[in-house]
Order: sequence, then structure tokens, then C-alpha cells
Amino acid sequence: MKNFKKLTKINMKNENYFEKGMIDTLHCQFKRYGTNAKEWVRKCVLLLPEIEKYEVWRKKKFGSIYEYAAKLAGMSRVAVDDALRILKKIEDKPELKKVVEEKGINSVRPVVSIANVETAGFWAEKARIMSKHTLEVYVKEVRKNDLANPRTGTGIQPEKVTISMELSRNVAEKLEKLKGAQGNWDDLIGQLLELREKQLEDNKPQEVATDSRHIPNKIRRYVTAKTNNQCAFPGCGRACEILHHADRFALQKVHNPDRIVPLCEEHERLAHLGLVGNEIGPVEKWVIRNEADKKDIKYSIDRKVAKYRLLWLSG
Repeated sequence: MKNFKKLTKINMKNENYFEKGMIDTLHCQFKRYGTNAKEWVRKCVLLLPEIEKYEVWRKKKFGSIYEYAAKLAGMSRVAVDDALRILKKIEDKPELKKVVEEKGINSVRPVVSIANVETAGFWAEKARIMSKHTLEVYVKEVRKNDLANPRTGTGIQPEKVTISMELSRNVAEKLEKLKGAQGNWDDLIGQLLELREKQLEDNKPQEVATDSRHIPNKIRRYVTAKTNNQCAFPGCGRACEILHHADRFALQKVHNPDRIVPLCEEHERLAHLGLVGNEIGPVEKWVIRNEADKKDIKYSIDRKVAKYRLLWLSG
């Protein structure tokens, strides 16, 4: 009976190994075929402008370029129009066309409206190292910097903004009284924020020196409470997804509640690309910059992080 149970366990173990091997093999095959499929679709996309120009679809007896692309490459009408529109915009920007060849047309979509012949190389380099979503956020931040800079000639960002809130009558009346007849809302809200910040500061946990990357729960709760679980980057309203060590944990080996910042994934990616300036100061002073500072001690760490993420995505 014991021998039977032992043989059963061995057989089950062998079956598990076989199943795991089969799953790994199927995954690798599917991934390879999918990668090849994406590559061929990218090649088809790049040919579309010439297909349209010489009306290849008509000469090969197809009813339209849409039918031609659908039957031969599985492309939808929307995909064809989108590809032709983007490729038209970058036809005089070979640097961006090269990125399309390497990563696909979506990789340059966020920059087609901001890149010109002079800046095409700059934006091609950014599109090459960033995901589409991170690039979208970067473009937005660059535009915001341009608006805030009077030298660009595009206008100055207003210092005051208007917001609307739905409040209960009781709360609204209390706020009105706190503001007073001669007061203003900016001063009152500023005072309330100062009180909240002081309350948080009074309960701030001590920093923890450790080799473990795990952030203690007390520090985690304190850090996320400061922004109510939202990204701390100026002007960003997305949810916090990553707790970012502004001083880089690999360098300090410290969980410092004053230097851990809640960020959305895109702003955290930009920080590790070295594209966040003033990171040594309070987060309110953080800005987006064009290039990483290679003299910064954090630069080598950020390069390693970028390399690791690239390997993880490709693996």
C-alpha cells in the first residue's frame, strides 16, 4: 500500500512537470508568434502611404484601401485612417518614422502634435525609452511648462483657479462664518490646510534604516494620507500607485517619511528616467526637465532601474 502511494505521488509529480513544461512551451510559441505578428503589422502600416499614393489597392482589384488592408493585414478602417494621419504628420521627420519601425505607430502618437522638424530627434529619443502612457504624461508636463514660461510666447499659466464644490448647507454656513465678511476663501482654505498638515506632522513616524525594501505600515499610512492617496506631483490628480524614494533607497537604505512620495506610475517612471528636476526639494517645487542630469548621484541607479524594467518587459 505504501509503495502504491509512493508511486502515485511520483506519477503526479511527473505529470505536474510535464504540464508545466507544456505550458511554458505554449507560452513561448504564442509570444513568439505574437511578436512576429506585431512586427509584420508595423511593416504593413509603414507601406500604407505608398499604397494610397499609387492606388495599389485599385490596381489589384480591391474596392478600397480599407478592403485591401482588412483582407491582407487584418486592419480596421479606423486603424488605416489613424495610421495615414500620423504618418502624414511625421513624413518629414525620419527620426520618428524610425521609432514607428521599431515600436509601432502608437509609440509616437503622443508627440505628433508637438514635434517639429527641429525637435523630432528629441521626441524620438523620448518615444524610444518611454511607454505610450508615460510619454503622454511627459508631453502634458512639457506643455504645462511652456504655458508657465513667458519666454515661450505661449502665455502665462494663471495663478488663480476656480473650483466648484457641493457642500451641505450646514458645512457651507460654517465655512462662510469662518471666512467672515471681509475675508477671502484662499486665506481660509490655506489656514485649514496648515492645520491638517500640522496634525499629520505631529503624528509623523520616525525614519527606519534597514536593508529591507518593505516600507513599514506606519510610514506608508503617513505618506499616503498627505495626499489622500493621490499622486503628489504638482497638478496631477491620478491615484497613487507607487511610493517613490526621492533619495533612492539603493543609495540611502532608509525609509524616510519626508522623502517618500506617493506617485502615479507615469510620474514615477519619469522620476527614474531622471526627468524630474528639483527632486531634492519639496514636491511642490518639482518640475519636468528635458534631459537627465548625468552628474547626479542618482543617475547610475536610475539607469539600472530602467535596464531592469526593459528586461522585465521583454522577458
